[in-house]
Amino acid sequence: MSQGIFDPRTIPVGIVGAFKIAGTILFAPFLRRRYARWGTNESEVKRGLPGDACVPEPKSEITNAITVYARMEEVWAWIAQIGCQRAGWYAYDWLDNGGVPSAERIVPAWQNLKVGDLIPATPNGKFGFPVALVEPNKTLTLAGVINTQTGASADPHDLPPQFFAGDQTFYLEYIGAGTTRLIFRMRMDWNGSLANNLIYRGIVEPVSAVMTREMLSNIKRRAEAASKG
Repeated sequence: MSQGIFDPRTIPVGIVGAFKIAGTILFAPFLRRRYARWGTNESEVKRGLPGDACVPEPKSEITNAITVYARMEEVWAWIAQIGCQRAGWYAYDWLDNGGVPSAERIVPAWQNLKVGDLIPATPNGKFGFPVALVEPNKTLTLAGVINTQTGASADPHDLPPQFFAGDQTFYLEYIGAGTTRLIFRMRMDWNGSLANNLIYRGIVEPVSAVMTREMLSNIKRRAEAASKG
């Protein structure tokens, strides 16, 4: 489980992830349409999701989706415990979880999320994503605004001159007996500048896209294995 120790076995997979990230950043202008809507259909890309209001006018938006052959509550259990110092991010643990393997089991102590909880985003826990919306077995939105000059949280209705706003929404939809559609959307906004555009659109966006694809695939694997077991 994630609250463990560094595992060197995370390094080779992490190196593969690093190469994927580097390639995606390098060719982002040509790959963006593909990675920004990986696994989706047109209606999923265009539809509104509950977390959209957290970043109403995004400069960047990614919508990815995957079909999971498990019940909604079985998929939700993996999403509910996500985060560093919790179950991990189910992606490239060497890159985003301090080399600690993401959990391979459900941990009851991490299942009771509520609005206002802070999900650690880094292994040291110094930065996190606030829970903005939670509907068990249906929706989880992690969202917030940061004053990039001071590092303090900011009011989304009174944005400072220098800011970054982001949201990540996990949305579950029933599509048949024992089958769930998992839709993930990330929206970002920031004060426009050449440097910020290069950082957030040119680096943060493609990095997030690579990590998201791996995360969704690994949630699918875990949920399906647990459902069959």
